[in-house]
Amino acid sequence: MQDDLETVKAQQNAMMESYQAEKVELTQMIANGRADVAELQSVLQEARDLLQRNNANLGVEIQQTREEVERLRGKSEELEFRFLRLDQGLKLFREDVDLRFSGAAQTAMPQDPDALFEFASNRLEIKDFRVARQAFDAFLSKHARHAKADEATYLLGETYFLEGQWVSAIFEYQKVLQNHSRSTRRAGATYRIGEAFAKMGKCQEAGIFFETVVNEHPGSRQVRDARDYLQKIKSGSCS
Repeated sequence: MQDDLETVKAQQNAMMESYQAEKVELTQMIANGRADVAELQSVLQEARDLLQRNNANLGVEIQQTREEVERLRGKSEELEFRFLRLDQGLKLFREDVDLRFSGAAQTAMPQDPDALFEFASNRLEIKDFRVARQAFDAFLSKHARHAKADEATYLLGETYFLEGQWVSAIFEYQKVLQNHSRSTRRAGATYRIGEAFAKMGKCQEAGIFFETVVNEHPGSRQVRDARDYLQKIKSGSCS
């Protein structure tokens, strides 16, 4: 037990060092990206002012500048998304360390795949998210080709979503869409991704997934809520 503890502590220290280094790098990259966007927006405004003074030759340059602004804004948002994922990953790693050395970590999990899935589902139902997450992870690691793998992946996403871990939830829901083309959970996963983006205030991204629910899953029970969200987005809000 002591050896295990020392090993985990060493892993945690190494991860902390890596995390801090990447955090500094991402913070600087985000700051630089925002500065570039601000500078280009200023240039774009100057170009518009000149155009209004009948300098029509600047039209192409304005369009190019606008496209560059959008490209840099997208890059900045991608970096912020990576930053959030990194932050949540560290938090979940710490939770896993705590879990491994708590009483909950000693809970024996069933070896039979169906029993393990039921165990994980029951832990989720009583909102024991950390143990549920551990159990679903174990199920997917050992039984990736099981008939309930898509359901387990979706419910793993739920363990994150219901705790407000939006980025981690999105990653799991995306696995449903990428790896389980015939899953009955595709509509739900698509809707949840949109909902997670909405919770983060990313209305444009959220709208893409809500539109997908409406267009590709018209018979799903999520359609009405997706349409409600789309109306909110048109009104300028998705919260």
